[in-house]
Amino acid sequence: MIVSGEMSVAVGREELWAVLSDPQRLAQALPGVSDVTIEDEQHFSAVAHPFTALGETPVALEFEIVEVRAGEFVAIAATGSAGENLLTLSVALELASAADGTNASWRAEVGLRGVLASLLQRGLAELLREQVDAVLCAASAISAADRG
Repeated sequence: MIVSGEMSVAVGREELWAVLSDPQRLAQALPGVSDVTIEDEQHFSAVAHPFTALGETPVALEFEIVEVRAGEFVAIAATGSAGENLLTLSVALELASAADGTNASWRAEVGLRGVLASLLQRGLAELLREQVDAVLCAASAISAADRG
């Protein structure tokens, strides 16, 4: 499934990009994750805890920042599993300066296999939009806090 969206945040483009392209700071911006392990400048792992019809479903994820263009673009890929369920995710974020901060346009492709595919098929697009928006809001807050 392919989902896309846009969001404006009240933080500078370079500052937002600095959070989204840094595994340590990006991991802090991910909603509902635990057990974060930073491996290097491009890789980290975490356990996400999305809610499904079965309740909270922990998903172990391996993330990679696969492409960056300083100040304007970040591409992130993830693979994960929850029991017999498999997940693949790729998100590309284009950042553009705006008068009041940054406009972030994003495109995500997600694949699910197993019971999760059935449980999330109707709500997956909205869940993905909510998650990306939450990451952008958190990244904006981290950038603002870094400024002091």
